[in-house]
Amino acid sequence: MKKSLLFLFLFLSFQFSNANIVILNGLTHVHQTASGQLITGVISIKNNGKTEERVIIYFNDLTQECGKETVLTADVTHKNSIKNWLSTNVNEHVFQANEEYELIYTINVPNDVEFDGSYWGVLMVEIEKPIKEDELEFGVKLESKVRYGIQIIADINERTPSELEFYDIKIEEKDGNKLINVDIKNLGTFYVEPTLILEVFNVNGEQQKKVEVKFKKVYPNSCKAFALDISGLPKGAYTAVLVADYGKNIYSIDLEFENK
Repeated sequence: MKKSLLFLFLFLSFQFSNANIVILNGLTHVHQTASGQLITGVISIKNNGKTEERVIIYFNDLTQECGKETVLTADVTHKNSIKNWLSTNVNEHVFQANEEYELIYTINVPNDVEFDGSYWGVLMVEIEKPIKEDELEFGVKLESKVRYGIQIIADINERTPSELEFYDIKIEEKDGNKLINVDIKNLGTFYVEPTLILEVFNVNGEQQKKVEVKFKKVYPNSCKAFALDISGLPKGAYTAVLVADYGKNIYSIDLEFENK
């Protein structure tokens, strides 16, 4: 039996059309805290269906290494993980039809935390029942499940501005589109959510394109990839200004490229 997991990792309340289980109060929970404090949080979950659904709850660490894909894993931790601080009131729950349930979690911040900054992890809420089953070649079946990833963030002590770095910038083509792919690195100790803005000018200084990619979380000492679509530009030489803005500080870099 071959299985695949359909992973819903978003930042707003989301309902998947084939899933009866929904998260009602968002997929990111941020807590301002300090060393030695105990924090309690609630994740509101509802079964909108007419039959019972079994849900499994477990923890994953999230890493964003520069030049690599974002990874969710139960095996490897990092120094800013809340894995050893986080606990939940249940590890599974069977929802009755139309039942709404509050999953309670606690974050027990140790007294000996040495550094201010953001500490994080992901609570996984996985629906056990497959939402569909397709017959493939040679009788192999593909089961698709739905799981939600709720990011839990603990900001230890007062937030300070984080410095950003344009770690890597490449022009690439994918599926017929021309993209400027940018890796943003967070050199600070607190997570940030920058928006990227690209303004492209021709040799006469006339703006030819403006592209904006809305905010993504970039954790401390981590990278996040942004893709800016510059398809449709006529052939020629261009200059551009690339800006990363997360509300506190703005970072920019000048670019030159030729569209062949």
